[in-house]
Amino acid sequence: MARVSGDTLSLNNLAGATGITQGANVSLNAINSSAGTIVKLDDYGIDTVGSIDGYTYAVEATNETYTLGFTVAGSKFGSISSRYQNFTWSVTPTYNSSASTAGFLSIAANQDVSAVITVGGVNPQGASDQTTLLGAQSHTLSGTFADGFNDHATNYNSARTKTVYAVDSYDGNSTALCLTIDSPVTLSDGTIVEVGDLEEGDVLRGFSIGGLGTEESGFLDWSTDSLTTTAQDVEVVNLVYSFSGRHYDINDGEITATAEHPMLVKDGNDGEYRFKEMFNITTNDKLIKEVSGVITEIDVISIDIINQTSEIVSIDVETNDTYLVNGYITHNKGGNSHTDETAGAVPTSLAWTNGTLTLSWSGDGTNDVYDVQIDNNSDFSSTLVSQTLWSATSVVTTTDSGTFDIGTGTRYARVRQYSTNGLVSAYSATLTFTVS
Repeated sequence: MARVSGDTLSLNNLAGATGITQGANVSLNAINSSAGTIVKLDDYGIDTVGSIDGYTYAVEATNETYTLGFTVAGSKFGSISSRYQNFTWSVTPTYNSSASTAGFLSIAANQDVSAVITVGGVNPQGASDQTTLLGAQSHTLSGTFADGFNDHATNYNSARTKTVYAVDSYDGNSTALCLTIDSPVTLSDGTIVEVGDLEEGDVLRGFSIGGLGTEESGFLDWSTDSLTTTAQDVEVVNLVYSFSGRHYDINDGEITATAEHPMLVKDGNDGEYRFKEMFNITTNDKLIKEVSGVITEIDVISIDIINQTSEIVSIDVETNDTYLVNGYITHNKGGNSHTDETAGAVPTSLAWTNGTLTLSWSGDGTNDVYDVQIDNNSDFSSTLVSQTLWSATSVVTTTDSGTFDIGTGTRYARVRQYSTNGLVSAYSATLTFTVS
């Protein structure tokens, strides 16, 4: 490793950078604290202060770690990067304890090369007064390195920034890349356990994949025409539990996960191997599974969408970001993508046509799935029609003993809509009409 010609590496400044008292009698041996070993000032040097690594989307009421990167760091740079005195971390907007006001991220004091960020409550999940989802809230995380020794380095004493969003978990889908809680995962010794039984520190069977690397961001852009895999143990470093109102089921229960969970496939369109999110997988693709130690391509026979509330688990593994779910190769939680899950729009334009005994309405056009209620009481306490998951924008009733017999007289109707993620809107305004 070589620095640029003309760089000044001061022994006295190195003392300060490593926590040794500066002065005229500073010795490299005192700094190194390993008498008799050969050490150079260059061993403590860096060339560049890089970018901040960590998740772009951070879920409320969790902690996430962000790390400032360096290029061409010397073998003893760790004694500098481990000292909080050499780093300044901040976030804007600053933390505000109000749950509906910008400023949801906070940083503990005395953070070194890695800073732990706490995400405060965002309209706290479960709060009795929360009725709407607060969208992902943008923050700017800043990390500055200045040790007094590496002032030759590019970006020295210059804030490195990263946009981080605090995510409201009110919708139950903020940890979008998740498995259902009973999904089987493989430990490093081959034991199969449910993902809901994992603990941080457990070691799973994972894989190093040729050309993929270990960075969590950008993995969805990777592809290869020739798949090479090497078994590699990975450690569970984080677990997040949540709920989802909707998930995908591939091959009749082989894999059950939320829409954005990424699986390794051989793409049916171009024959390339890549990670695809559950909602992008088709029956033309082939899943990649380890069968008796052999990497095997498995046909996708069926893909079903399950509209029910299920507990889900998102896991973060290191150093490689792959592991096995029911034997299939999947990727880490990858919290660099997030889509707020919102309920469907409230239906409008409810209308009654007496000649055809038809109730009709308008949805928002995204998903024609509705709950329909008709009652002879305005409080809907004794519904004559209570139809769930109705897949049309009208319902034909009767005044006799038919399927939807609502009789005659004053009646009340209301409708609510499901979005494609399974969340349901509020009911429409009540329509009052007379059946004759």
